[in-house]
Amino acid sequence: MELSALDLGAFVAFFAIVIGISLYKSRQERSSEDYFLAGRGLGLWLVGFSLIASNISTEHFVGMAGAGFEVGS
Repeated sequence: MELSALDLGAFVAFFAIVIGISLYKSRQERSSEDYFLAGRGLGLWLVGFSLIASNISTEHFVGMAGAGFEVGS
């Protein structure tokens, strides 16, 4: 597999944008509460979604696809 200049450019641009946004947003944090708790400004639904999303791994996706294949065949 070979990467073209366009592929490498897109890769570098993506990381540059992510780093730029991260640095910009991190300047708005003034205390450890802002950093760890987002200033206590997140909704309950977002916290719950984050907990569920962090608990789901690739193993779950592969396992569910396999279970669906077995049931569907």
